[in-house]
Amino acid sequence: MLKLSENAAAALEDLRRMEGIPEGHGARITGGEQPSGDIVVRLEFVETPPAEDQVADKAGTEVYVAPEVAGPLSDVVMEVEDSDEGPSFVFHPQNV
Repeated sequence: MLKLSENAAAALEDLRRMEGIPEGHGARITGGEQPSGDIVVRLEFVETPPAEDQVADKAGTEVYVAPEVAGPLSDVVMEVEDSDEGPSFVFHPQNV
């Protein structure tokens, strides 16, 4: 199952607050696999996830993972890295 780093959880909470999204909303990851094999994901905040979503939690920050990306993201850690455009969420293998 997807894991969240502490930094990613904190960045998601910061983003939620900056966007004016109420507490209790979680981040939801949707997307799919491209012909190249790469996974394209979309992040949005939702009040209640669909029943079929997996739930990753770190320090009270919940991320709901849609079924279409749950498999490819099952053994990764969601991290945040600084870029020229600001913070970016990235995924790294859990074993690294």
